[in-house]
Amino acid sequence: MAAGVRAARNGKKQLENALALRPTNDDRPEHGTPLERLVDWFEDAEEVSEDARKYSERDRDYYDHKQLTAEETAELRRRGQPDVIINRIQPKINYLIGFEATNRTDPRCFPRTPQDEDAAGAATDALRYVEDSTELDVRMSAVWENMLIEGYGGIELVIEQQADGNNKLEVVGWDWDRLFYDPHSRKMDFSDARYMGGVLWMDYEDAVAKWPDATEALDATLAERTSTQTYDDRPEWKRWSSGGSRKRVRIVQMYHLERGTWWQCIYTKGGKLESMEVPFRDQDGKSFCPMFLQSAFVNRKNERYGLVRSMVWVQDEINKRRSKALHRLSMRQVRSERGAVDDIDIARKELSKPDGWVETNPGFQFEILANPDQLTAELTMLQEAKSEIELLGPNAALQGKEDNAPSGRAILANQQGGQTEISVLFDRYAGFKKRVYQGIWSLIRQYKDEEWWVRVTDDEKNVRFVGFNRRVTFAEEMAKQLEASGNPPELIQQEMQRAMADPMMSAQMQQVMRIENQPTQMYVDITIENVPDVANVAEEQFQALVQLAPAVTFPPKVYLQASSLRNKDQLIQELEGAQATPEQLQLQQELAALEMEEKRASVEKIRAEIKKLGADALKASVEADMAALPQGVITEPRIESSASVPPPELTGDFEQQQPPPGMSGDMGAINGIG
Repeated sequence: MAAGVRAARNGKKQLENALALRPTNDDRPEHGTPLERLVDWFEDAEEVSEDARKYSERDRDYYDHKQLTAEETAELRRRGQPDVIINRIQPKINYLIGFEATNRTDPRCFPRTPQDEDAAGAATDALRYVEDSTELDVRMSAVWENMLIEGYGGIELVIEQQADGNNKLEVVGWDWDRLFYDPHSRKMDFSDARYMGGVLWMDYEDAVAKWPDATEALDATLAERTSTQTYDDRPEWKRWSSGGSRKRVRIVQMYHLERGTWWQCIYTKGGKLESMEVPFRDQDGKSFCPMFLQSAFVNRKNERYGLVRSMVWVQDEINKRRSKALHRLSMRQVRSERGAVDDIDIARKELSKPDGWVETNPGFQFEILANPDQLTAELTMLQEAKSEIELLGPNAALQGKEDNAPSGRAILANQQGGQTEISVLFDRYAGFKKRVYQGIWSLIRQYKDEEWWVRVTDDEKNVRFVGFNRRVTFAEEMAKQLEASGNPPELIQQEMQRAMADPMMSAQMQQVMRIENQPTQMYVDITIENVPDVANVAEEQFQALVQLAPAVTFPPKVYLQASSLRNKDQLIQELEGAQATPEQLQLQQELAALEMEEKRASVEKIRAEIKKLGADALKASVEADMAALPQGVITEPRIESSASVPPPELTGDFEQQQPPPGMSGDMGAINGIG
C-alpha cells in the first residue's frame, strides 16, 4: 500500500496517507507529471512568494514582541536607553484567537431528499464524532491564528489503515512556513490553484529506510546545496539538503491537478519517491484535493497577508514616539559660551542624571534650554498613534474593555459594531471549515464501510450511541417502532416477550431486515451552525423582570422561563404538577388512560405489521427455494433414519419381503418407494 508523507504541526512527525495505489518512481507521462516540471513548480512558488513570506515572518515577529531592528537596538544601547516595546498587536490578536476558541461552531447536515431526513441526523453525529476524535477544533484554531498573523494556513485529511484492516480518518496540521501553493492563484480559498503542498525535512538515513529504491535520487539531492529562507531546515539554512555530521534532505509532497483529477507526488530534487492518483472522491463522484488552505487577504500581486499587516506601521510609530519622548525627558539642551565648563563630556553626563551637578566658570553664559513644545508634540503624536491602532481590528467594546456602556444591550450593540469590521475574516474562516467538513464526510462515505459506532453526548444525563452500516433485525425494528409510538419500557418488554413466544414470529425476530445508516447511501448538505452570544440580553431582561417587584408580581413560572437555569424545564414541570387541582389531576388520569389505550392499539398494529413482514419474508424464502430447484425433476420422498420411524408390526397375511438385489435391508437407505 502506498503511503504519503504528512507533517505534524511541530514539523517533527511524519504521517502516512494510506492511498491504496501502487507508487512508482517512473517519470513517464502515464505515471504522472514529469519530475522536472514538478521541481520547476515548487521553485517558482518559492521564488515568487519570497517577499510575501518575508513580510509574513516580520508580522510574526511583531506579534512575538520582536519589533526593533538590530540597528535600532544598537542605537538605543549607545544612548543608554532601554529598548521598551509597547506591544498593542498581540492583545488584539489574542482576543480574536480566544474569541474563536470560546465561540466554536459545529457542523450540521441537512437532507437532500425526503428519504435522507433520518440519515442527516446520523451524518451530523458522525461529523461531530470525527471532530472530537481528531481534535479538529485545535487544528482549526491553529489555522485561524495563521490567518490573522501570517495570512494563510491549512490542514490535510489522510486515511490510515489500522492493524484490524479498518480505515481511520486523521487530520494533519501544517505549519504555515512549510506550505507552498501555485503563485498564480488569486482566490482566498485557493480553489483556482493548479498545485499545492508541503515541505518536510528528514534525516538521510530515515529517508533511505523509507524509500530504499530511491537511494540514487536521495544521493543526488544531497549534493545540492544552495541557500533559501522560509523553507529551510531548522536551524540549518540550506535548500535541498544540509551538510555537516547530520545529513538531511528536503522532501516535497505536492498535490497537483491533471485533467480534472488530483495527483499526489512525493519527490526531492534528485527524483520521485512516490507518485499516485489521489483516490478520494466527493459524494458527487468528483476528485478532490485532501489539502485545504485558506487565506485572510490577497493583494493585487497575489500575496497573502493577515490582519497584523495593517497594524505594523502604527505599532512602529508608537514605539518610536515613546522612545523619542523618553529620550527628550532624559536629555537636556544647553546653550553656553566657550569656556563655560572645563570638560564638556563630564557636563553632558551630569546633565543626563536626575541629580546631576555642573560647575561653570564665572563670567561665561550657561543656560539649560526648556523645550516643552517639542515634548508635548511627541506625546500628542504618541496618543494619536495609540488611538489609531485601537480602531484597527477588534475595538475596546468588542474586547470588553469599555466601561461606559449603560446596559448589557448597549454593550452588545457596541460589540456587534466592532465585530462588523472583522466579520469578513470570520466568514472566510467559516467557509474554510465547511470545506473541511465536506471533505471529511466524503472520506467517511468512501472508506467507512465496516460497522462502527459513535457516542453522542448531547444530553447531560443520557449518552446514546449511533451505529453505521449496522444490520437491523426484526426484533430491533419492532422495539424501535414501539418506542417511537411512545410506549413505556415495561410495555415494550412485554410485547417483545410475547412476540418471542409466538412460534411463527420468533423464527423471524433474529433475521436481518435492513442495513441502517449506510454512509454510501446518505446524501446530505453540510452547514456550519452559528451560535450567537445572547447572554447579555437575556441577563438584562431577567434583571429588569425582577426589578419590577413588588410593584408587579408574576407567577413563578414566568421567572423560571426568563431565567438562564440549565434545568428550568424540569423545574417548570414539577411546579405545574405541585399546583394541580383535584379536577386537573382527575383529568390528567383520564388522559393517561386514553393515551394507554391508544398505545395498546398501536402495539396491536405494530404486531400485525411484524407478522406480515415475517410472513412475507417466509414466502420470499420459499419462493427462492422453489426457484432454485431444477425444472422438470421429480424429487421422491426419502426416509432419513429408521431409528426415528419404527417399522410397522407384521401380522396376518403379510410377510416380510427380501429387498431386491442391489438394495440394503436397512429401511433408512431406501429412497425409492413407489
